[in-house]
Amino acid sequence: MEPSAWPVPPPFMWQCTRCTDLLQQVILHAITAAGSGSFAEQLTLARHIVADHPDDVPGPHGADCSLCTHYAKHGDVDLWEEHRARDLFMPARAARRM
Repeated sequence: MEPSAWPVPPPFMWQCTRCTDLLQQVILHAITAAGSGSFAEQLTLARHIVADHPDDVPGPHGADCSLCTHYAKHGDVDLWEEHRARDLFMPARAARRM
């Protein structure tokens, strides 16, 4: 997926050195890793956002998101927050796969 199609991360991410470092890793890995994507880097960044910026994690997606429905039903709060945090730096179609 082309990084140019990704959303512009919110201001809090640019003010956090760890966020910007991790975001650079996501983008660099996505550009240079032929076919393997940047999934591990995305998870690391999402986990950082959940741990260090919990108030900035977006709310649940609408009823059209089967993963939000699943996480809400089964109570997996950590994965659900990481799932939503990926919306901050990934296109929705990619972010909502996890």
